[in-house]
Amino acid sequence: MASSLAAAVAAALMAGSALAAGPTGRCEPGAAPLAARFQVRVTPPAGTATPVREQTWTFIRDARQVALLKGEVDEIWNRDAAGRIGFQRVFHADRQVVDYSPGELATLNVRPDWMVLSCFVDPQEPAAAGSRQRVGWSRRLDLPLHLERRSADGTLTRIRLVAQFPAAPAVWPLPGERSADYLHLDAADFGDMDYEPVVRKSETLDLRAGWRAPHSHD
Repeated sequence: MASSLAAAVAAALMAGSALAAGPTGRCEPGAAPLAARFQVRVTPPAGTATPVREQTWTFIRDARQVALLKGEVDEIWNRDAAGRIGFQRVFHADRQVVDYSPGELATLNVRPDWMVLSCFVDPQEPAAAGSRQRVGWSRRLDLPLHLERRSADGTLTRIRLVAQFPAAPAVWPLPGERSADYLHLDAADFGDMDYEPVVRKSETLDLRAGWRAPHSHD
């Protein structure tokens, strides 16, 4: 259940999403390093049998890395000394990491904005058709204090900042800590690895984020 929640909300938070919107604030360059915790709650439309889902996410940023640790799937953006940005998607249940090099992101026409990544979401992103959202923004933290989005089908997503520190407390997970000995797959090789379950999972998340066009597997 946790992984399905992460996938559903991740689709809204990835590039091209509509979860954050409205002239409530803006990302500023040079956001200070910090570690934060967000409580995520997804309430399905009235009259459905789907239960309310909850999860805690850990967000960590510094000048070279922005990471969102969501339980079973982590998303880690890395920036090198030349300013090139790469991405890793970590699947803990499968003990595998999918690596997206800067070149592969360019091939997928994904153009990450480091300033926006550092803010968790872009508060200036316009709303999607049929959805309504509100964002409470902290200019001091360059982070949302709370986000609320009701999608066209009636699903209500609430994300609330519950803790923040200049650096992650010792008891918090760190990016790459759990996955130090995981197998790595290169996203550029997906065409040769359709048989890999993690490839299909990652392609599904790419599709939800608008990174890939739908295609069928044999």
